[in-house]
Amino acid sequence: MTTRTIPSRVSPTQPAEADIPAQLAADTQAGPFAGTAGIPRGGAHVVGACSMEKFCNVGGLSYTHEDAEGFLNWLGKYSVVPNFWFKDAAVKVWAYYEAYDNWQDTYGADADRIFYHSGHGGMDANGVFYAPMGASWNGTGNDCTAVSSSMALGNEYARYLFWSTCQSLRVLDGQSPIRTWQGANKGLRMIFGFETVSWDSPNYGKNFGNYWDAGNSLSTAWLNASWAIAHDQAPSVAACGATAAEAQDRLFNERYFATDTVSNNWYWWRWYNAASSAAREHNLTIPANPAVARLVPAGTRSLPDLADRFGLNAENAVGAGTHVSLADGPRRLAVFNDGLVVAQLGEPNRANRSAIDDRDAQEAAVDALHQYGLDADAPVVLDRLVHVNEAGASISGSGTTEGPHHTATLVQYRQLVNGVPVITPNAGTLQVLVDNDGTVVSINSNARAVDQLRDQPFGAPTAEPAPSAAAQRETDEAPDPEQLLARAFSDLLRSLALKGDLPVGFNVVPGTKEVGYDVQRDNAVLVAQRAVELDFGQGFRKRYWIKAPIFG
Repeated sequence: MTTRTIPSRVSPTQPAEADIPAQLAADTQAGPFAGTAGIPRGGAHVVGACSMEKFCNVGGLSYTHEDAEGFLNWLGKYSVVPNFWFKDAAVKVWAYYEAYDNWQDTYGADADRIFYHSGHGGMDANGVFYAPMGASWNGTGNDCTAVSSSMALGNEYARYLFWSTCQSLRVLDGQSPIRTWQGANKGLRMIFGFETVSWDSPNYGKNFGNYWDAGNSLSTAWLNASWAIAHDQAPSVAACGATAAEAQDRLFNERYFATDTVSNNWYWWRWYNAASSAAREHNLTIPANPAVARLVPAGTRSLPDLADRFGLNAENAVGAGTHVSLADGPRRLAVFNDGLVVAQLGEPNRANRSAIDDRDAQEAAVDALHQYGLDADAPVVLDRLVHVNEAGASISGSGTTEGPHHTATLVQYRQLVNGVPVITPNAGTLQVLVDNDGTVVSINSNARAVDQLRDQPFGAPTAEPAPSAAAQRETDEAPDPEQLLARAFSDLLRSLALKGDLPVGFNVVPGTKEVGYDVQRDNAVLVAQRAVELDFGQGFRKRYWIKAPIFG
């Protein structure tokens, strides 16, 4: 296995490495606009959003408003006020089509530099994207869906298009961003979406902000934000440029929301290939001695200790509130109050397109865990290896797609508690990104050491203590995870029915059933878990976790 030296470089969208410590301080003040004209005036064509939990003609969702709110709240930290945030019945097709997409120079998908849409989505075999609306505009009900083939975005203000929906940016099976969005693209710089069905979650927008705050580029922040929610969805990002090199530079390096339009002669895109991930076998056994774990509080991590592990000086930390950041040349470290640690150690050598063997990638990841002492925080087990891919195409000439190229491997580990894996997607993980040279370029960790392990739930009354796990085993039969999950699924259906959003069908997602620990703040409790995919009509789907407590 070979290693390489990370060269110093300057890109049009990222500060010189020598300036990164100063840039961290600037980012803390101006946020994702520091590379352009500074903090925009509130409401001045910066951001608009649409989110729907109630739809005109399909079943409803549960968390899209929270998703959009998380994104807007993140920008709000940097004094950004949205031009608009339309919800449910206020979302209609006029906002997406040329005649009114910048209505009154204020409202619509082309009225702002950034447009964030959270709701249902789907794509047909011809690459046309469909987004159900919250209400009919003409009142007849025949305009309840906006379609990509009727849009024209970027000829006014839109530069960054976020589709927090299923199948909004497909990259496999003959589909591509250029096929779906070329007709609609009149000046967009970047498009964010999904290759797959996505999960109904409140955390996409919030997670994106956190990973950007940690130093990620715009595209990396989106991939990591989505991966933290579920590991069987494939987030994707595309960028445009006059040449392949320009599109690639924008895709991998652009960090600030710029105002200028760009050529769409070339597209380049990247994604996490969830379908090709090699995963461990799931645990289906309840441990002989079930217990509840109290984790070391997230806010007690020692910043000097973490800084020392990664060769940084804690005295150079900047930031407050949700996180602090450190930097020295290409090395950056961000530590969040919720326990997330994000370390950027260098840039991958994307010029090497000879895919690294999975065993070599795993060996490099293990060495990194030892080197930085992360395997000492908690016992871990290899969870999965995921290939990070990229591809591109030009609208001129033959339009032949270049790639896909496998340019890095994400090696993910899961923390063990009481010998059983933590199965909460955004907790108890160690993620090591290894490029094709075998160089570790980044590490994300949210594993936390166990402070206490006991056979009674924390907070049980002392006068009449809860029965211990041993006593329960003497009097009760072991719980059946399948029965527990069936009851939990019935509870979900009842809650949807009460809101009038009962799906028309469902499927259990194969291979997702597992018994493990679910992290709830500073506690970890034993649960059974599986994923279901609900059909809300007309082919629009979303995925949900079904969780049933076993002990704790």
